[in-house]
Amino acid sequence: MVVTFALLASLIFGAGVAFEARAAVQVPQELAGRPSLLLRLARRPLWVAGLVANVAGFALQTAALHRGSLVVVQPLLTTSLLFTLLILAIWERSPLTRAQWSAILLVVIGLALFLAVSSPGEASSGTADAQAWLLCTISVATIVAVASTIGLRTHATSRAALLAVAAGTSDAYMATLAKAFAHSLDHGVWSVFHTWTPYAVVGAGIASLMFISTAYQAGRPTVALPIITVLDPVVAVAIGITFYGERLHFGGVRTPAIAVAVIGMIAGLVMLTRDDRVASDIVREEIARAQSSIGCQPVQGTGHPAM
Repeated sequence: MVVTFALLASLIFGAGVAFEARAAVQVPQELAGRPSLLLRLARRPLWVAGLVANVAGFALQTAALHRGSLVVVQPLLTTSLLFTLLILAIWERSPLTRAQWSAILLVVIGLALFLAVSSPGEASSGTADAQAWLLCTISVATIVAVASTIGLRTHATSRAALLAVAAGTSDAYMATLAKAFAHSLDHGVWSVFHTWTPYAVVGAGIASLMFISTAYQAGRPTVALPIITVLDPVVAVAIGITFYGERLHFGGVRTPAIAVAVIGMIAGLVMLTRDDRVASDIVREEIARAQSSIGCQPVQGTGHPAM
């Protein structure tokens, strides 16, 4: 059931990614990193549709995390990108290229090998003491704050990359909170509102949503997408092992096999998200036209409006 719920969540997330990304590139750059960005996006039906898909995906992710561990669920969620591509290929009647199929096979084979060889335990405590939460939160907040602060002061590729680091890290932390929220459901649906977990999930979700939208809005999808896609499961697995006591099995031939599987999976994801056609499908490359429609003339090569 854990794998089934995780893959269903991945499918729903994948269907919603294109909507949110396409809406995010159509708002002014000066709203980057501000709460008003979300208010502007909320007026766009495409973004709202993506948000609804995210909520449904999160419910399925929570169900998967309630029964399973971060080290199992989060790597499976990387397949959301594959679902996005397949859905768009059918929708637009545009078949995938041989290179894209090769990248998809790399991801699927790498993920299957990783799960088979590392034998990650589905069991997870789902709880941690106050000191562990404080250390985890400070670590994540520091990475996100530094990356986003510097990112908002830079331009073009550096801006997209740093904002993507903040987005990927915050999304991984969101999964950590989702695991705690799922565990708190053991005490009943209504009693969970007497705990801190649902409010932390909402707060972190809004922050994560803003960072992700801002990273997409930077106008460098082939930079932002691979960083977010890869960093999210990597950070989530690291937190799961160090924070929730989850386990991967190493030793003997397992270690090099796991390394090969992870490298193959990451390579496939990067190949897909660095592909210009894929990036244009997920984050439409009509940035100049979209900005012009709202009165912002972009500077060629920077993704920033001219003043």
